[in-house]
Amino acid sequence: MRLCLTPFLTVFCVVIAAPVAALELYLRDSFAINRPSSLAYDAETCGVWIANEGAELVLINTVGTEIRRFDTGMPMIKTLTVTPEGLLVNNGYGTFRRFTREGRPLGDGFRLNDTLRDVEGLHHEPDGHLLIAEDDRARVVRMTPTGEIVFTIDGFKLSPVMYEPQGVTRDPLSGNILVVDDNEGLNALFEFDPAGAILSVTPLSEYGSDAEGITLQPQTGTLFIGFDSGNRLAIFDYLPSVRSIDTPLDAGPDCAIS
Repeated sequence: MRLCLTPFLTVFCVVIAAPVAALELYLRDSFAINRPSSLAYDAETCGVWIANEGAELVLINTVGTEIRRFDTGMPMIKTLTVTPEGLLVNNGYGTFRRFTREGRPLGDGFRLNDTLRDVEGLHHEPDGHLLIAEDDRARVVRMTPTGEIVFTIDGFKLSPVMYEPQGVTRDPLSGNILVVDDNEGLNALFEFDPAGAILSVTPLSEYGSDAEGITLQPQTGTLFIGFDSGNRLAIFDYLPSVRSIDTPLDAGPDCAIS
């Protein structure tokens, strides 16, 4: 089933020079889970880490079976991502902490940029840059490892508007940036090229309420979307609308589990 947001096709023809194919989602599975507000695929464990705005982090395999969990000791984890060292988490107010996959803290909390606030989405790129989604500002930024913002997608300036960017990830094979917008926005999946131009907007309300987490197992094209207030995790087969880069980014080690 090909999904596209029909009312906005005319707008897209204005924003981009030529029409492109729609992003495709095919629902594979969907199951209840407590507030999956942030997701991060981990190629080292062939699993998906989940944060639910509490102190715990949970690791499941790609079909939904729990592998492990641990308590971080933090009052709240708003969002997380996987790095070469393990896990990088944020409390939603701009403070980061690092943990091993087994739950051991790696140093104290730190800030990369004092302007960050209401951080809802986090994704570590292969070159060390971070993609960060900020809810109130309706923006997605790319930040260097030292905290310099080098790229911004302003959701308020888009057509259609992306009011509430939440989870963010990047497809290393197509190069495209994927962002979910929650119920205060369109409850939709926005797809951008590396320069920040909209490629597609895919509605998600038939799958769940309040999209907040997103991650991708790139080798199998398996996309995971967490619906926070809907308490549901949906697993899709995914095809990007276009490939925006000639040479794929590092996708990490392959995994036989799909």
